[in-house]
Amino acid sequence: MEINGPSLAQRLKYGALLLGIVFIVGTLGFHLIEGWNYLDSFFMTLITITTIGYQEIHPLSDAGMAFDILIIFLGVGSAAYGFASAARFIVEGEMQRFFGRRRLDKKIMRMSDHYIVCGNGRIGSLISQELHHSNKTFLVIDKDPLTIEGLERAGIPYILGDASNEDTLLKAGIKRAKGLIATASSDMTNVYIILIARELNPDIYVLARAETDDSTRNLKRAGANKVVSPYLIGGRHMANIILKPTVVDFIELATGDKTEDFFIQMEGFKIREGSRLVGKTLKDTPIRKDIGLIVVAVRESSGKMIFNPGAELAISVDDVLVCIGDAEALQSMKALAIS
Repeated sequence: MEINGPSLAQRLKYGALLLGIVFIVGTLGFHLIEGWNYLDSFFMTLITITTIGYQEIHPLSDAGMAFDILIIFLGVGSAAYGFASAARFIVEGEMQRFFGRRRLDKKIMRMSDHYIVCGNGRIGSLISQELHHSNKTFLVIDKDPLTIEGLERAGIPYILGDASNEDTLLKAGIKRAKGLIATASSDMTNVYIILIARELNPDIYVLARAETDDSTRNLKRAGANKVVSPYLIGGRHMANIILKPTVVDFIELATGDKTEDFFIQMEGFKIREGSRLVGKTLKDTPIRKDIGLIVVAVRESSGKMIFNPGAELAISVDDVLVCIGDAEALQSMKALAIS
């Protein structure tokens, strides 16, 4: 059985405690043996432990010399242990941060088809949590060191910097990224981020946060594919809770916003070339009768959205089927959409 020794921080504490005990014992010992005052006794203990080499404060008796020898052995050993632990603590801590940052940089360089969250405020942090729980590949850009500390503790890849800076976006792998989420606290900053992101990667999908209707228009002009106003959505949601409580309960159940013993989920599945569903009508697929999912909408490859599609609707490559069902059924559908 493997027995782990004390950690580096514990050894540092032990060294400081041991050194403190030696100082107390030495001060009391010289005071009692030689009859010196406490200041002289402490000073004698200090110069003995640190091996400074000053001569004795007062002449030592034989008992005092024997006690001084004991303090030399105890004190020098304790001081060496404490200083070595402190030095190692500092050096190893710096090395861990250095190599940890290098590993993270290499991880970011290997990322592709990932998402970049620009700004980890109230909205950005919620998005980061959802992406993290969904095991999506993503990283966060933020210029607040305190925010970065929280991301580091959570194990979320990050870059400390300004997302409206071109070099920062390049370091985040903007040219290889699948999507960018602009959630900076300033709408103008989000506009700058989108403009630079569009220049560096014209094909990237951009989702942006907006504060006002005017900002929504500006963000779309800058190149955002979709703009969300948290205040507008929150207000509508609160109104619907009053006006349509049953509908809201169903939506929350379908999106997983409520904790239930059993809950359904809603997800969209893009039909890939080679899928067994290509060319078949909805009634001829196992989606409903075997898997147990309900197809509530189909977005055709042309972009046209069909709600409550009929049973005779034929499925084509790149169609997106929006389905409702439990997690197990959705997982089966995910496999069916690609093979």
